[in-house]
Amino acid sequence: MDAETIYLVRVWVHPNAIERMMDWLRAKHLADVVAQPGFRFGRCIRLEQTADDGWVALAMIYGLESREALERYFASPIGAQFAEERKAFDGMLRMDRAWGRMELAHDNHP
Repeated sequence: MDAETIYLVRVWVHPNAIERMMDWLRAKHLADVVAQPGFRFGRCIRLEQTADDGWVALAMIYGLESREALERYFASPIGAQFAEERKAFDGMLRMDRAWGRMELAHDNHP
């Protein structure tokens, strides 16, 4: 996974909405994000830990070619589209985001 910049989105989803969220991520959202210029990969991890209130935790990890590519993504109209799509989960979703530069990596190749 070669990427200079990592973008992490952590989401907590109400248990009643997790399958619908996974369907949206699987069928649409993850591919739509990775199709944006400068994105190299996207991964969705269903975390084993839950929030104290029982909400399910997911982590989306995206790799980008540069911080500039991430800034272009943030400034693009696609963000408004994704915000509109997330309205289907109003009251069922909590989210935070973080990003940074890849500092260290080690791959185990045989």
